[in-house]
Amino acid sequence: MPTVRYLPAGQVVRVEPGISVLDAALDAGIGLYHTCGGNASCSTCRVIVREGQAQLSVMEAVEAQVLDAFDLRPPYRLACQALVLGGDIVVEIPGRERAPRPNKTPPLPEGAV
Repeated sequence: MPTVRYLPAGQVVRVEPGISVLDAALDAGIGLYHTCGGNASCSTCRVIVREGQAQLSVMEAVEAQVLDAFDLRPPYRLACQALVLGGDIVVEIPGRERAPRPNKTPPLPEGAV
């Protein structure tokens, strides 16, 4: 079973393949900002992949566009979009000087792509 290590705290979580880095954190009680509900529209759940990039799903265009809007490039990923495929990964949750602004983007309709 793959693991995700969350830095800076160093918490290690065993996960089922196919779970997002965000959902794995939330299931384990690890605080990770996520204001848009996992719709890849706000960038607040960004993480820095320190190890195991190849063990994550390929970045889709919508994730790349959101990261680009905030001038972020790999090794940054949106935790809501990065799925653990297998193997172990290490991600860093960047510190914040202040809480992110509330997201005003409505959630995508169910089944929308």
